[in-house]
Amino acid sequence: MATASEIAALEQLHQAAQARLGLAAAYLSLVEWESVSSLNAASTAAEWLTKSLRAVAAIRKMSRQLAISYYQLTRALETGRTLGVPEGSTGEVTLGELRKNFRDNALDVASLPSTRTRSEDPDIRWFEETLRAQDAKGIRNARSVRIADVPVDPLIQNLMDVEGHDDTRPIKTDKFDWPEAMSFEEVDKAFRALLRKQAVDHSTSAVKTIRANEDLTPDKALTQIEDVHASAGSIGSGTVDQLGMDGGRQVINHAIRRDRLVQLVARGTSADPCAFCAMLASRGFVYKSEKTAYVGDDVEKVHINCHCFPIVRFTRESQLPEMNAYFQEKWREVTQGRSGSDATKAWRRWIYAQRKANPAAPHGARKTT
Repeated sequence: MATASEIAALEQLHQAAQARLGLAAAYLSLVEWESVSSLNAASTAAEWLTKSLRAVAAIRKMSRQLAISYYQLTRALETGRTLGVPEGSTGEVTLGELRKNFRDNALDVASLPSTRTRSEDPDIRWFEETLRAQDAKGIRNARSVRIADVPVDPLIQNLMDVEGHDDTRPIKTDKFDWPEAMSFEEVDKAFRALLRKQAVDHSTSAVKTIRANEDLTPDKALTQIEDVHASAGSIGSGTVDQLGMDGGRQVINHAIRRDRLVQLVARGTSADPCAFCAMLASRGFVYKSEKTAYVGDDVEKVHINCHCFPIVRFTRESQLPEMNAYFQEKWREVTQGRSGSDATKAWRRWIYAQRKANPAAPHGARKTT
């Protein structure tokens, strides 16, 4: 059986790597938004849309690979069986092979923007090359999206430090067909209208309203237009982040619905989630029951800039992850004697107070009140 420390380290690494992927795509989208005219977004956003959607296609593929390798390794650690043939496997599957497969995918994410890529996929290669040409580490700019804000390398080392010494252990494989990754053409067809609406149409409509306001001086109007343009770019980059990470979320949710060995599912959050996501995480392992194949669609609900992922366990003796346990305890404390909307409002006030008191630290690092 897997040790609790290895499962916890695996979960933390998967969560952080997925978040870093989303931020990488959001960063590139935000950089490219600078080429869109604040005065006429509708006629100047075509290239931004195409590049952002290609970033989505690349991130969906990388997120998918990472999520599958995480799921296969977690399942093997807890049950001795994995789901589907691991990528690149040609013979008997071992635990060491599954560990390496996941680590390699995590390393690809940790190295973004890298000087080389293992992938032969044209969208992933394009994404890495385009990202490399930008100041992705945020050294020369003050953009709000910084890939370096989500370090992955220390978590890879932490996982290696707690891994077992049973790499040669054979793992049985249960037949399973994982969903194929979406091509760029499929991504473009599925999400172009949504991305245009979220950013381009939002900017165009707001600028039209500002220009129609005769009470504004030219300087004030221009200031408001620039503010609206920046806001639209942020919304667009957040949408790119969400759509990209959905590649990993969706394959895990696909497996959860079909895998007879799944026992527990919880909402996994980033280190600093919003009040809504923290509330869902506080519920613990409630999204799977013995009576119903799949319960609680809340585990699938995400919003822009949301870095939540399903946490999957294959034994009912599994411990609730530390972050979930923390929010569960705090929910009981903060909402004691309250219910319904009163409880939700109290929870939002508490989350806000934590961020205001120490905006630089994630919730998991606070744990003081």
